[in-house]
Amino acid sequence: MRSYKNLTFWDDLVKALVRSYRFGMSLPTNDQYALGADIKRVAVRVRTKIVAGISIESAAGCAHEFDGAYQGLKEITSGIEFAVELGITKPELVADLLETLDRLAGAVFSYRRTLAES
Repeated sequence: MRSYKNLTFWDDLVKALVRSYRFGMSLPTNDQYALGADIKRVAVRVRTKIVAGISIESAAGCAHEFDGAYQGLKEITSGIEFAVELGITKPELVADLLETLDRLAGAVFSYRRTLAES
């Protein structure tokens, strides 16, 4: 039986999702109800997709869930970049988070590709 906790990127993923969720909570009140809520919702969804994917026996089913997790990481990245574009946050405050999210999206994509090859 596979475990999501054994994924090489799991610990970094959890830290990045927690940080993204907290970023959504830290936005000004006006932005918490739209942009912040979306970032938080997607952060939870990414974690859920990974856990669900690992629990699916078929490679195709697992790959489908990892596709959703990859897309979610890209959505979070886009939301944080939008906050920068709106002037809600400074680029230097989120640069390392954006780099981490991009790296993790690559790891999820690579894992998903190995599933397609099996």
